[in-house]
Amino acid sequence: MPQNTAILLGATGEVGGHILQELLMSTHYHKIHVVGRTSINQIPNHPKIEKSIIDFEIPSVNPNILPGADVFCAIGTGDRQLFEKVDYGYAYNFAKLCAGKVRSFNLVSAMGANSKTHYHYLQVKGRLEDDLLKLDLGTHRFYRPSMLIAPARNDLTISDAIWIRIFQAISPVLIGPMAGWKGIRPAQVAHAMVKNAAIENKQTVYLHNDMID
Repeated sequence: MPQNTAILLGATGEVGGHILQELLMSTHYHKIHVVGRTSINQIPNHPKIEKSIIDFEIPSVNPNILPGADVFCAIGTGDRQLFEKVDYGYAYNFAKLCAGKVRSFNLVSAMGANSKTHYHYLQVKGRLEDDLLKLDLGTHRFYRPSMLIAPARNDLTISDAIWIRIFQAISPVLIGPMAGWKGIRPAQVAHAMVKNAAIENKQTVYLHNDMID
């Protein structure tokens, strides 16, 4: 049986934590390289996990972990001043290390991502997708969730809590072209990401219905 490996960035975040749990439960992956800053030390040790602390400004990893790996990127920040630096810069800098080596690059993006939009958040997400497509990363998979329904999140702001309640209320009536804007649980995004990587699904963009069993 092949020794399939995964590389996970953003393991301490909301979606990233669920991706880690999916990878640990998966019989497809035998080694999980958790890459990040010192905060990854809070993740409990596990026989399948190998932690690598890096500087995302000038990322460097053991090149032996890259060949044939499935990369899962769930990097993100709620700090507006650091948003572009983290969500675009950190993800793209690491992706450049992976070019020509990995089997796939699986990104948590955002519904409405578009490099041509005037809305900064979605413009940055779209620009990252565009630039990743220019790199040889094997199969590109971009997951575009709308509002993440995570009411128990530790860093939840009052504004976030209000929006979650709104999306929980309106999601059932969002149909047709608007269906992609339905709220979704982080666990559902994570499950879809790991499942599609394991079966080598060649689809590039995944919207709400693609992430729901």
